[in-house]
Amino acid sequence: TNIIWDCDVPFQNYSQLQINLNDTHMLFEDANSIKESNAREAERQRLLEGVDRFNLSNDHFYEALQGGQTHRVRQTFGQLIVAHSLPSLRLQPPYFKMRHTRQELRSWHRPCLQVPVGTSIQFGRVRSAKKRKQKHSMENPWAAKDITLKDAADCVLIEYSEEYPLVMSNVGMGSVFVNYYRKRGPQDQSFPKVDLGELFILDVADISPFLNFGNIEPGQVVPALYNNMFRAPLFQQKQRSTDFLVVKHVAKGESKWFVRNIRYQYVAGQTYPLQEVPAPHSRKVTTTIKHRLQVAAYRLMNRNQYHLLQMAKLSRLFPEYSELQIRQRLKEFCEYQRKGLGAGYWRPKLTMPIPDEENLRKMLTPEMLCLYESMRVCQQHLHDAGKVNEGSEEDGDDLADSKLSIEELLATWNLTRNFINATQGKAMLKLYGEGDPTGRGEGFSFVRVSMKDIFLRAGESVEEKLAEIEARPKSAHRYNVAEQQQIYKEEISCIWNKQFRTLTRSTPEAKPETEANKEENIIVPEINDMFGNAAIQQGPSVIDPAHMIAGSAMDVSFKMARSTMSQHQQQANTVHANFIQPNRKGLVIRRAIKSPYTGELMWKTEVVRDQAVIQAYLRQRRIIENTAYGSGDLFENDVDIAGETQAQLARLKWARERRIAEAREHEKSHMTTFSLPQPNKPKKEVVRRCGNCNQLGHMKTNKKCPRYYEFNPV
Repeated sequence: TNIIWDCDVPFQNYSQLQINLNDTHMLFEDANSIKESNAREAERQRLLEGVDRFNLSNDHFYEALQGGQTHRVRQTFGQLIVAHSLPSLRLQPPYFKMRHTRQELRSWHRPCLQVPVGTSIQFGRVRSAKKRKQKHSMENPWAAKDITLKDAADCVLIEYSEEYPLVMSNVGMGSVFVNYYRKRGPQDQSFPKVDLGELFILDVADISPFLNFGNIEPGQVVPALYNNMFRAPLFQQKQRSTDFLVVKHVAKGESKWFVRNIRYQYVAGQTYPLQEVPAPHSRKVTTTIKHRLQVAAYRLMNRNQYHLLQMAKLSRLFPEYSELQIRQRLKEFCEYQRKGLGAGYWRPKLTMPIPDEENLRKMLTPEMLCLYESMRVCQQHLHDAGKVNEGSEEDGDDLADSKLSIEELLATWNLTRNFINATQGKAMLKLYGEGDPTGRGEGFSFVRVSMKDIFLRAGESVEEKLAEIEARPKSAHRYNVAEQQQIYKEEISCIWNKQFRTLTRSTPEAKPETEANKEENIIVPEINDMFGNAAIQQGPSVIDPAHMIAGSAMDVSFKMARSTMSQHQQQANTVHANFIQPNRKGLVIRRAIKSPYTGELMWKTEVVRDQAVIQAYLRQRRIIENTAYGSGDLFENDVDIAGETQAQLARLKWARERRIAEAREHEKSHMTTFSLPQPNKPKKEVVRRCGNCNQLGHMKTNKKCPRYYEFNPV
């Protein structure tokens, strides 16, 4: 073999070829890389066969959604649009009020039904529902005359399982009835038929629509009530032949009665708030109050041809405000016309034109007023309970929660904020115990716990957990995040399953009455049984007034009873408990309270004239005196103020201990929490050494150093 390197140089024969890899005139290529490049090119050609190079969007993966019947719920639930009626959008009274009386706040969404006594009630005929050509929507809302139940239109009866829901909708506000169905598998195309509401399909990997506080199993259909303020699962109930709906319609002072059948009947589970209730005196509350008056003023201006406002009309809408307060509010967006055309009226500022109707509805929505009402109701409840210190929007840390009582922790602004933070991963909830609306472990407690607390499974003890933590090596962490999250999810699943089983049961479960509850019901008397005769079931007791302590609850009750008797009965030496009758006298209550400014004790006097409140107060005082003083200090011959002996008081104490023991046994079936103790690490004593004199105990900047002035001359 010969190699010709140059045409002018003759070639030479060779027997061995030596190749220099560093030769710049030679090019080498690896055979393995050539094979890999050819393989990749072949794979690319195989994938491009039958595929349009201008259509690479993978449309065949989205063919299941082309029909428009499948909706997929993701992290953001923003697909549904809730349409309200026209009176709700315009915040029309009396559906929406800015000022409520105390009685209205105490009976929120529970108005007193006034039924005429001694007269016959005639039920009118239900009129037929008008067929509407257009479906109601945001562009075509319901009118005020359509919000009625005296026609034959379909209606759904939904009962809240909670005694006091956190947030409730007002009359005329809309909600969406949604049926969530989770597919059994990726290839499941069998969609169930529903008689009521819309059907939403959840994929196998989709999250729960109940904000991870309730799960939908594959192949299961769970209805839900969906609106902008809360979301709640619904459970259908069986209609009974003896159930019917009575409708009372009041117009121009005349009441009309109607009877309707109940076709759809559901019970709502625990409501999950989507918006936070504002705290009292917060910025949201101030903004809501200001916008309420501003929207009303703008609407009155729109009715006027020249966009003028008479303050007298606005004062009639807000009687709780004085003219000075209304004038200060109007100065923010209006100016007073002192002379010229329209003198004596208010007109909008030139820099702030009147917004259109759409912007007015955005300025103040019906949901804002519902949240404001929820705050006012809870504020009145705390006031009735004697809690003067109200929460604020800054009370959001664990240290602030530890200083609050249980009534303040259960305020609506605290519970809604805790739940929303928990859904966002910013907080963790107690889940069981105080705050459970059912009181039986079938609902979630929205009371917040520290995220550093240790969760214990049902049956685990604190001592065993602490021993396990101490036994871990020093390199291991004391807090296992994955384990705590698993225990937290297991408790959520357990509570959800209990709620689901209870509300789907056809017949309600009978609550067993324990011996402890029986003893409590026997000993504690009713409100009208001040002296405990019905409680003891021994007939009316005879009590000597000479044995009573002056100023005690029994003494006050005895004097009130004597005020209603005749002169002959007042001269009697004894009196029966059943002689107490309602009277018009008042009860003066004097309390020693600390001044919030100086801290000194001061007397506060309150006069109560409601007889039911007086009797309830005296009954409670009797129980407190029994506990505080004992029977020996108040009565002689081993008889106390309620006619109860020492043996009966011992039964009351035993019943209380029994109830506490039963509550502890019930807690063993649920998750509990506890805080880890701080590690006992000895503090290092910092010893300072002076850099000038080299002595211990001070620094060179200290004037007590003997050499300070040598380095720092005056």
